[in-house]
Amino acid sequence: AVATAPEPWTGAPPIAWAHSNALVFGRGVRVFYKNMADTEGVAAQLCKLADGSGGLRHVAAAGDDTPQLIALATHGGHLQLWDLGAKRTIGQWRLKDPSALVFNRTLLTVGDDRGAVRHYDTRITDMTKMREQVMKATRHQGKISSLAWYRDGNLLASGDEHGLVLVWDIRKPRIPLDNVGEMVQRRRKMQHNGIVSVSLVSPISGSTMAYASGGQALAWCPWYGKYLVSGDASPDGNGILRVWDIANPDSAGPLTAERPTKIELDAPVTSIHFSPHINEVLTTHGAGARTEVPTLNAGGAEPLKSRLANSLVVHQFPRMRSIRTKPVAQHALAGSVLSPNGHRVAVAVPEEGQLKVWDVWGKLREGPRQSFSSCTIR
Repeated sequence: AVATAPEPWTGAPPIAWAHSNALVFGRGVRVFYKNMADTEGVAAQLCKLADGSGGLRHVAAAGDDTPQLIALATHGGHLQLWDLGAKRTIGQWRLKDPSALVFNRTLLTVGDDRGAVRHYDTRITDMTKMREQVMKATRHQGKISSLAWYRDGNLLASGDEHGLVLVWDIRKPRIPLDNVGEMVQRRRKMQHNGIVSVSLVSPISGSTMAYASGGQALAWCPWYGKYLVSGDASPDGNGILRVWDIANPDSAGPLTAERPTKIELDAPVTSIHFSPHINEVLTTHGAGARTEVPTLNAGGAEPLKSRLANSLVVHQFPRMRSIRTKPVAQHALAGSVLSPNGHRVAVAVPEEGQLKVWDVWGKLREGPRQSFSSCTIR
């Protein structure tokens, strides 16, 4: 089922699912939250951002140790920390062009449009001291588009608009690991052809739709090993999934049916989520490319649509075999967030002005097994 925006999205659909089970999302300068345990309740306004803030660009939720902590970032560079339970700000500061947010327990990691990654210790209540003690790294040459922390809290993956993926060890935060990825000109590199992001390019008009928070095209396997899955959005409307074994970089050799390391898809990858319970991974996809078939087009037929366009896809891991594809919208999915219990996913569809919530890995019901069923936000 869907929740229709009270006013249309004009760009980014920022969403986060807090560990208090509240879905937080933005509409221009207004920030709302919805208690997802209350099926009859409606979304309430958390705050209205100050005039001149530029509107909400990103929102991120902390982990289960601080379930009420969320961070907001605006297009104008305002960053705020909020206590969702008390409905009050607990800190705010300025940073030019924040482009991605993610929490690692009480550490807030922020990427920006110029390729810098900063780590803020949110336990420091004095904002001046927090900014003075920030850890900063600057190896990316373009906008940071995706960030993801490994489950042990030591490794961070970052992706940028040029398709470069870097892995960092927080114990040595200024220098990325140089022993991961494929061999490229006698050095290892993790590289995509398209942006590792939820920014999409329309395959029909060619116009760029800059969708920000609401999805990350990077995800770590939560059960075993150090597997990182990354996805991209290519200008031609296609996408590629890559599987990286960070613990054993030499294993990124020839493709095998049992453990493929590169999967070509006919639609952009806009977000990736591992199930915390079973060996499956979910991807969301944009509008996708259209394939022209000469024998059909000679008769004026429409090009064939992408098979994965605007769909949720569940893959078996590590074989990456697609086991269920579910089209869920008429327009591009700009990204998604997974519920804290790992059962549901909230998907943003900006061109329809909607959030859609789907039950993906919930408890089995009586009768035939269904991978997806709907629930409602209203």
